[in-house]
Amino acid sequence: MTDEKEKNWWLSKDSLGSLGVEEERLPLVLARDVTFSQFAKRVEIIKARRFFDYRNGTITIIELPTGEHEVTHSKFSRQFTSAFNNALAQDDIEDWGAKSLYTNLLSDEYEEPDACFIPKRLLDPLNPAQNPCDRNGNPWPTIILEIASSETLQHVKDKINDYWLVPNRCEDVIVIKIGTWSGRRRNNQTRRPLRRLRCLKFCRTATLQQNPNATTFDAIEEIEFGSVYANGRESHFCTGPHMKWITINRDCIYAGCPQPPQLPNLFSVISSVPFRPPQFPYPLQTPGVAIDLYDIQQSIFQAMGPN
Repeated sequence: MTDEKEKNWWLSKDSLGSLGVEEERLPLVLARDVTFSQFAKRVEIIKARRFFDYRNGTITIIELPTGEHEVTHSKFSRQFTSAFNNALAQDDIEDWGAKSLYTNLLSDEYEEPDACFIPKRLLDPLNPAQNPCDRNGNPWPTIILEIASSETLQHVKDKINDYWLVPNRCEDVIVIKIGTWSGRRRNNQTRRPLRRLRCLKFCRTATLQQNPNATTFDAIEEIEFGSVYANGRESHFCTGPHMKWITINRDCIYAGCPQPPQLPNLFSVISSVPFRPPQFPYPLQTPGVAIDLYDIQQSIFQAMGPN
């Protein structure tokens, strides 16, 4: 239940941090019978759209900007963008961060991911996109990142199917699910935090290749990279660099890009992952961008603090 302080907070201009809600209470309904216009004005003040859910006039807090949540998307974004350090300017990608992506331009309704990425080749200042994501005529990003700590995995899946992977929008959604830290458990000797971490990849193209009639999208890959199994028992499957990783295919990153000038073929690379060479060369020298999940795990554990 929402107390009087929390009800008054919604009517104020205070920041989300000043609310002082414990993560264990989420999801927490803050207000009802609110128009989207009223909701949008309030979250714009505190720059926190991505932490709220708006459904049929009901406003719910689904996530908090904890250290673990924030460091996860910053670490992922740094790894992802660094893969393009040697790319030509026109082959680079833009990190749009938590950009407002309009799911209904007529009603001004929008959602915000934790981060999103788009290749520069899709950005044409002279020609607005046929299916824009904003009022400036920009195209939809190809890659979406969602971090879910207190937010349920089902809620993230609903966003993926209701917004991100509908036709003519995004190509891939990467979800990092941070499990609850029950009792602040640690290994007695190493003081290693015992927490479940998962990375899930949703891909529109891969799903439709398997089932051309698919209308909903489930994860095509799920990787455990935490320190416990699903049953809570300590695990050791991700205790060092390169033990667990997720690969984002270059075809997905550059989906929809116009064909650039012909370049030398650069696809003679050794890989344990078979891949179909795209119709035109990309700047990446591998099947895609590999994200080392151990680095993200360590950043999450450090953000959890020593206690």
